[in-house]
Amino acid sequence: MPPAQRLIFLALSGFIFVALVVVCLLLTKGSGAAREDAADFIIDQVDPESIRDYLRHLTSRPHPGGTKAEEENAHWVAETWRALGLDEVHLVPYDVLLSYPKNDTPNLVRVLNAEGEAVWTSHGWQKPLYAPEESSPEVLPNFNAYSAPGNITGEVVYAYFGREKDFKELEDLGVAVEGKVVLARYGEVFRANIAWAAERRGAAGVILYTDPQQYAPMGEDAVYPNTVYMPGSGVQAGTVLLTDGDPLTPFYPAVESAYRLPEENSSAPRIPVQPVSYDDAREILRHMGGPEAPPAWRGGLNVTYRLGPGMAQAGWALNLEVHTHNARATTYDVVGVIRGSEEPDRYVILGNHRDAWVFGGVDPSSGTAALLEVTRVLTSLRNQTGWRPRRSVVACSWGSEEYGLVGSKEWTEQFGKQLVDRTVAYINVDLSIEGNYSLRTLSAPLLYDTVFEAAAKVPNPDVAEVAAGRPTVYDTWAERLPDEGRPGRPRVDIAGSGSDYRGFMHNLGVPVLDICYTYDPKVNVEPLYHTLYETFALVDELYDAGFGFQAALTKLWAIMAVDLADTQVLKFSLKEYSSFLADAQEELLQEYGDLISSRNISMAYFKKAVEGFSQAVDMFIDDLSHLDTSNVLAVRRVNDQLMMVERAFIDPRGLPGRPDYNHVVMAPSISDSYSGTAFSGLSDALDGIQDLDPAQQEQRWVTFAQHLAAVTHYISTAAKVLSDDLW
Repeated sequence: MPPAQRLIFLALSGFIFVALVVVCLLLTKGSGAAREDAADFIIDQVDPESIRDYLRHLTSRPHPGGTKAEEENAHWVAETWRALGLDEVHLVPYDVLLSYPKNDTPNLVRVLNAEGEAVWTSHGWQKPLYAPEESSPEVLPNFNAYSAPGNITGEVVYAYFGREKDFKELEDLGVAVEGKVVLARYGEVFRANIAWAAERRGAAGVILYTDPQQYAPMGEDAVYPNTVYMPGSGVQAGTVLLTDGDPLTPFYPAVESAYRLPEENSSAPRIPVQPVSYDDAREILRHMGGPEAPPAWRGGLNVTYRLGPGMAQAGWALNLEVHTHNARATTYDVVGVIRGSEEPDRYVILGNHRDAWVFGGVDPSSGTAALLEVTRVLTSLRNQTGWRPRRSVVACSWGSEEYGLVGSKEWTEQFGKQLVDRTVAYINVDLSIEGNYSLRTLSAPLLYDTVFEAAAKVPNPDVAEVAAGRPTVYDTWAERLPDEGRPGRPRVDIAGSGSDYRGFMHNLGVPVLDICYTYDPKVNVEPLYHTLYETFALVDELYDAGFGFQAALTKLWAIMAVDLADTQVLKFSLKEYSSFLADAQEELLQEYGDLISSRNISMAYFKKAVEGFSQAVDMFIDDLSHLDTSNVLAVRRVNDQLMMVERAFIDPRGLPGRPDYNHVVMAPSISDSYSGTAFSGLSDALDGIQDLDPAQQEQRWVTFAQHLAAVTHYISTAAKVLSDDLW
């Protein structure tokens, strides 16, 4: 090349290099500014009317899992995300075992006289009361999913809430349930736990109902459509499968190549289970004989509550006829991705399920509408400001959650290896609103500060609370649901197994967070849960006129997603985890310490492990203050260590007797899958141990000692992952 041309080439190359550097600096500056302003953008751009429009569409027809309507909704969500411009959108199908009633032959309960004639018959469907869609021919008859079919005639026993302690009290009162039909109330434990407890005791069948004492506390006249409370015709649907995921492919995804168990070897119940309204329950109770129920067991129906067994009239009986059947069906997850700019292989996952027993105005469609609005606002943030998340944001619309977290469980089984290495956090919104009293949060301790800081940014949708001097969502949360042990701070509950965070937290060790607006705890229930009356009108006219509370929840969700996706060093709450472990250990020792000491079992190593975790946290935080944040490898190393903390509590062998739960610190109670418990593997081993015979007690103590050693080991491991040293 001639010297003159070479000089021109070098000059042009230098100019291009400088220009590229300037552009990169400008982009970096713009991206940083966009990240700083993201919360303000989200608060400004979330549109209540947009959420309302999404909800109206989603609740236009019934869409149970595995049906054509659920599939059409999946395609609609996918097309919505493609139109918004998400970088990737995938439909993920699973071939699973689901459960349905017979449309032409409803499940029924009858009272039979001595001649075997029906003197009373229950209602097969719920009665339309208000919204036009309640009369849709697509509405299914009343049923509990995975109930065994059957036609049983015999005696009935009233078992209060169907808890283990309720069955124990019946035994103490001399009332046996073996061979009988159990009548039990919804409202205290997961319905599958009721069915399982009854089946283990030899019951022939189960009838479940919602008592107006809880579900219509203002009286049977103050109910839907005038209030949010349950009318006499309402029936709560729901699964009675105690396990999660596809029953035929436990531990593995329900893909085409999967091995499937014979249905008779699955975990589905072996007895018929059927829900009825409280109008129908009143008729059953009215005809029952036997001694009066204990005063605490009496509900809100204007009848005498009797235990049974049997009927007041000699020779009369109860007939339970159930045609519910299991069937293979395809359910769909929809997964959309906003790809990260710097760490695209690290994921912040947002999830909500899409299927509903009927219209799902509250559960789950209020959450689905919020998820769609989050993705709309985040793509607008990208398009209008040039923002792109540091890490990838993954939005998931799960299929067939109502049947037992099927869509999310199969997905975490299929992609578990990638997810366990790459997922920063999972934020779940099963439903965005079940009341308008306060924010309610279930969380791993690592995400406490994430939700606290975000909630303090979101304006309070409650006008009266703002007037009372509480301008943010955080302020009302701290006031109305306070942490009794930490004054001035809101309460955060443990995540059980009631929603799609289950596979992430309890199997993979990914920190999770679940949020919604909830009711006053004095009410205790979401009255119209899983009924025909969970309509668009319920939300639009009674729960959240103007959609202000749902908009606030959506803002909170989006802000947390951006915070977790964008912060250079993950802001995980290590000190909160340290305090949680110490508090949980203290509660365990207060409850069972004397009992443990009576066996000369040392808790010294367990205590030392918790203390060691606290010391490791302090050292890590001190080292973090010296981190060279310009060194990308050093930042990656620290973030990897932070991500390993939750994973360190995962025992691949599972909890005692529960190989499908792997988290040794937090897991659902064995007697109630909805509620989370700290160190449940230890407390479950000791719960009721003194009521067992000597041989059973000895086995329980062996289980306790073995699991204590495992828990101690994994807490020590969690401390070590915060260090660079192997030893």
